[in-house]
Amino acid sequence: MKATEKKQLCPVVESIKVFGNERKMIVIYYLFEGGKGFNELEKLTGLNSKSLSITLKELEKAGLIKRIVVSDRPFRVKYELTEKGLELKNVYKELRKWGSKYVLNRRD
Repeated sequence: MKATEKKQLCPVVESIKVFGNERKMIVIYYLFEGGKGFNELEKLTGLNSKSLSITLKELEKAGLIKRIVVSDRPFRVKYELTEKGLELKNVYKELRKWGSKYVLNRRD
């Protein structure tokens, strides 16, 4: 490719860049079950609070999740998938099928 040619963007590569790491994919996976609080996500994902906090901020910035204030006193928030995030459900279903077949060697 010549230096003057523009590189064509690949939708798969650009989509993977949105996730950036497995932490984001794991958080999204657990949010398919419904809204969750920070502590609940921390327990489910096994992420430490700093990593989880960074991950949630990045997912919110990407428009995949939203932060909802549940109460002021005591201060509580929950995180839910946005419409954009919910559209990933079929991607996860296919990833589950592939993982069952090739990673876990099962036929679900």
